[in-house]
Amino acid sequence: MTARTSRTVLDRTFPATFRIPGTRLRASRSVVAVRGSLVVAAVTLLAVGAPVAVVVHDVPVPLALLVTAVLSATLLVAPARPRSATAVHLLALAGLGVLTAPGTAGPWPMPVTAMIGLSVLLVVLGLRTDWRTTAIAWGASTVLTLVLVAVTPGRWAEPDVWVSTLVVSSGSALLAGAAAVLLGQRRHVGAELVAARQEAEQQADARRAVEERARIARELHDVVAHSMSVVHMQAESAPYRVADLTPAARAEFATIAETSRTALREMRQLLGTLRGEEDAERAPQPGLSDLPALVASTRAAGLSVTLDVRRDGDADDGGAAETVGRVTQLTVYRVVQEALGNVVRHAPGAATTVVVQVVGAAVSVTVTNAPAPLAAPPPADDGGYGLAGMRSRVAALDGTLEAGPTADSGFRVAVTLPRLPDGDPR
Repeated sequence: MTARTSRTVLDRTFPATFRIPGTRLRASRSVVAVRGSLVVAAVTLLAVGAPVAVVVHDVPVPLALLVTAVLSATLLVAPARPRSATAVHLLALAGLGVLTAPGTAGPWPMPVTAMIGLSVLLVVLGLRTDWRTTAIAWGASTVLTLVLVAVTPGRWAEPDVWVSTLVVSSGSALLAGAAAVLLGQRRHVGAELVAARQEAEQQADARRAVEERARIARELHDVVAHSMSVVHMQAESAPYRVADLTPAARAEFATIAETSRTALREMRQLLGTLRGEEDAERAPQPGLSDLPALVASTRAAGLSVTLDVRRDGDADDGGAAETVGRVTQLTVYRVVQEALGNVVRHAPGAATTVVVQVVGAAVSVTVTNAPAPLAAPPPADDGGYGLAGMRSRVAALDGTLEAGPTADSGFRVAVTLPRLPDGDPR
């Protein structure tokens, strides 16, 4: 069991992922605008292209509707499957060129509506794919126009028709595709800048968190650790400084010294975790197996405490710790520690019962104390954050905590935790 468990709780409580407000909303609006424009273009192409093919080029109505519908549908499919949509679109253009070849009207082999549809397709490719795919699609459409002219000898006598069509269709498609590629590259660069800005903000937040941890570590070392060291030294030296101490008094000073040593050791581990020291990651953290020692030290402070640890309804034989996650064990220990500390401060001498049960996928902890037989002395100022700290620890593991007075004027703390939280090593 290591101090990594403390960092796990800290990381779950303070996640390191941050987003720039409005980025997702702007992206959603952009997607809606693009899709809406494609739907308008596809519907317009179908509504105009089919009548033009029928009236101007004498294409049968069913075939005109079929080919134009395919050309329109590929515009809608292109954002999701650009290569497949391009291949089908070119095949439909070839079919339209063959169907319009018997006539004499121009432009041919690519009607005006087909030129517009091809330009829209290249715009989609330029925005959604890399420039190579767009260039290949433009080159394929140009070659397709030449092939249609080559396999249709009947139209060779009208070079002004197919040459002008080739120039206009290739030129307009080239301009549209190039503009789309430039715009797509600009958007790509903009997205990279946004990602870089987000990463910079995350790093800045992480740096501020590290600096705050270092500041807290310095404050803890200067205030708490120093004070605990003084208490420890006074308790250790008391038997040598004070004459005629009774055995009970010597035992009391020994208990104070041991408690302060334990607190100092845990404080050093916490400081090491806050400073990011590697040795702190390997330092042991208390768990279920340390509860008897915690209860014993509390008894030495004059509190009557009973500890009952059970696993699946039976008295624990020492194996419960092997089935409970490290973070959960640490949380159970801290909850019991804080609850017993509250009893010592606010209900001195009250009989207290600690029950820890490991049942199925959950661990329940109950600390109940009877009414205090003695008047509580004015407690040291703890800031009133005991229960708040317990709630934060429990909430970090998605557990539940209930705390409040009992019917006989005592007090009860009940906590339920997952036995193995997500990502908690055993």
